[in-house]
Amino acid sequence: MSITRRCDYACRIIRAAYRSEGAYISIAEVAEREQIPYSFARSIQHELVKEGFLVTNRGVRGGLTLACDPAKTTVLDVLDSLCGGVSVADCAMCEDYPCIHRSCCEYNSVWRGADALLRSYYQRIALKDLFEMGGDHPVVKEALSLGGAEADG
Repeated sequence: MSITRRCDYACRIIRAAYRSEGAYISIAEVAEREQIPYSFARSIQHELVKEGFLVTNRGVRGGLTLACDPAKTTVLDVLDSLCGGVSVADCAMCEDYPCIHRSCCEYNSVWRGADALLRSYYQRIALKDLFEMGGDHPVVKEALSLGGAEADG
């Protein structure tokens, strides 16, 4: 699984909205801060509004702000809504994936197991906690310790 540039930008726009602490912030300002091309940020903003992560307001004091509760919204919620879900392999993601080896493939169950682990991991990270703790989030630190990686904090 690879996080697309569009999905990464969407996550950064959500983070910028969180950091605005309930105040409206213009998409132009977000795009500049997050180094996202303005036209790309505008199109992503529309998707984030449609998916219920942001709300926008027109006018001089308008802009965008969070529409979701960051304490209850998880990284998985964002990835499922904006990135088409979480999967290490297409054949593990959907039951009707056309594969002639599906009935005899030992790997398919391995990929589905990895998907379950990823989904569980992302589900355990609320946006609020992620934005406040970053790499010090206990779930992130736990995952990094499993692979022998050092947390960068």
